[in-house]
Amino acid sequence: MAKYQIDSIQEWDAFHYDGNEYSLSHLDVHEIEFKGEKYSYKFVVTYGLHCFAKEDTQHNIPVTYKDGREEKPVCMERYEASKHIKGILENLPNISLYQTTTEKYFTLNMLNSASGKIEPYKVCIAFYKEKRLLRMHILSAFFARSGPGAIGEDIPNKSMSIFKIAKDTKDKPRNSNIPKEAKNR
Repeated sequence: MAKYQIDSIQEWDAFHYDGNEYSLSHLDVHEIEFKGEKYSYKFVVTYGLHCFAKEDTQHNIPVTYKDGREEKPVCMERYEASKHIKGILENLPNISLYQTTTEKYFTLNMLNSASGKIEPYKVCIAFYKEKRLLRMHILSAFFARSGPGAIGEDIPNKSMSIFKIAKDTKDKPRNSNIPKEAKNR
């Protein structure tokens, strides 16, 4: 596995519960490349604690996980869904992304293994440049039960493509707007 000079967790340790080990290697750092008609963009992708942990859900287990900033109980619903994020990211050229004040996000319909139903799944991403690398940090990923993107809730923001976001990110000065959540090692 490649090692990068970045300020994010690059390899997540497994956690243990009820005599079983649960791997988080699917959230280890990796690269992803988007090939456009004119330009290609390569991002280093890292993941945050909120992809598999959340307070006060009915799917929490009595296991607390710590990153370099905070600690949260593991949510098995988020954990199971997090196994699909890497594959979802590879499809970003075909997905509309929406901007909030600090990050971009998208929702898609996905099978929730906890409920057995197809539900809207929201992925929140911070795009920035760190030490000359285009970076994508997955801040959070969860089944959207309220707010924009949830069932019956319109998304009020204008959509944009991954190629527009990549170009804008590439044009920014390095080490600008690194989210505090990405500094988690």
